[in-house]
Amino acid sequence: MMANNDMSRWCVLYTAPKSERKLVQRLHAAGYMAFCPMQIVFKKWKGQTKEVFAPLFPGCVFVEEAAGVELFIASQGGVSFLLDAEGQKLFVCADKAELPAKFVHLLK
Repeated sequence: MMANNDMSRWCVLYTAPKSERKLVQRLHAAGYMAFCPMQIVFKKWKGQTKEVFAPLFPGCVFVEEAAGVELFIASQGGVSFLLDAEGQKLFVCADKAELPAKFVHLLK
């Protein structure tokens, strides 16, 4: 199904908002390729505007399909695979640069 050697098959994970970075760190520590696209947003605190990095898709993390990733995800509390309309795991076939755009296209 992958037409290009650069393309990978990514599983979409759902986790609690504001815990995406910790999940990506745990996946990297376990040896898996994980990705959480970030964006710069401006927040106001005490009258000051600050620039912070926030996930482009709150609660979503992408992990490259690999042996043992399902068992690792099952051992993590509060993390699950995002499912499509038929109840199957949602996969995105893309290279890392195209991943956010293809994910948005799948959500339509």
